[in-house]
Amino acid sequence: MNKMMTLLIALVMSAGMMSSAAYAGSHNPCNPCAMKNPCNPCSMEKPANPCAKNPCGMKANPCAMNPCSVKKQANPCGMNPCSMKKPANPCAKNPCGMKANPCAMNPCAASKSTPIRKPAFKSFGEAAALGKKMWSDENLGTSGMACLSCHADHELLNLDKNQNYPHYVKMVGDVVTLDQMINYCMINPIKGKQLEQNSKEMTAMAAYFRAYRMEYLRNR
Repeated sequence: MNKMMTLLIALVMSAGMMSSAAYAGSHNPCNPCAMKNPCNPCSMEKPANPCAKNPCGMKANPCAMNPCSVKKQANPCGMNPCSMKKPANPCAKNPCGMKANPCAMNPCAASKSTPIRKPAFKSFGEAAALGKKMWSDENLGTSGMACLSCHADHELLNLDKNQNYPHYVKMVGDVVTLDQMINYCMINPIKGKQLEQNSKEMTAMAAYFRAYRMEYLRNR
């Protein structure tokens, strides 16, 4: 009987000790598994949890400031000088595409021009026809001679040689242009006046000389 009582008392005391230990453990500040334990990093409220301070999840997260994902206005990658609006695009300032383009100011393409004489010849044939009349005109000077007086049948012109003006002419003793050669004949054999450089008469004589030489080359 004494053994039974002793065993029962021992069981009661053991149960009481276990209950006391469990109660004490729930308030033990050093127990990392206690719910209110301030030392438990996994039971703290998220605002105070250092684990929640994810540098990649913060609003001011420097990782989120991707220079290529920010607004285009502040994105240096988006400031493509060739994709900007044309007024601010330096590539659009083409000096040859501007309204005041200096390349377009071609002095030889101006709409208004000053003619060298009036009226002008309308064709080479018109100029050569006038030259043909002058070629045989003995009234060009006071000697009674015409161009044909010395150059009939293509004589004395060396037309068989490929001599383009200017070239050296032995009779003149100088290198002369075709216009200068015509005037040499006007003031020497013909004893007339020199033809003005921009006159229709000078152009006509030069045009007929060319036609005269072409005729010779065709018939030789």
